[in-house]
Amino acid sequence: MLKIECCGLTSLQTKQIIEKEFAGKAEAYINPDMIAARHIKNGESDYYLGSCMTGGGGSIATAIMVLGYGNCLTVSKQGNCPNAKQIRHMVYSGNHKAFGYVKSHTEQVVPALVQALIDKSEGKPE
Repeated sequence: MLKIECCGLTSLQTKQIIEKEFAGKAEAYINPDMIAARHIKNGESDYYLGSCMTGGGGSIATAIMVLGYGNCLTVSKQGNCPNAKQIRHMVYSGNHKAFGYVKSHTEQVVPALVQALIDKSEGKPE
């Protein structure tokens, strides 16, 4: 079961989506950005999902500071919300541990992102 840290402006909404749609496959936790990023670095959790106003600042900036730029990915930006197929491709194209997205894209991004993370962890093809 994946352990996912939910951070940023829509942390509660992100947690609720994960609990509702991925019960038994993922556990969701709400922590401040710095604590969540440390949990990822220490191997206590698997992934970090952070929402902010731009998708590439705020919440994901803390993950970049703790985990390094190469372990982090901005999934959505203002004016650009990728579809599920595009999100899946992003997940499979690297070994990122932290993902940032625009708070208004939470309902679209989180289900696609978490499904891709679960599938990848189970070894399913892209």
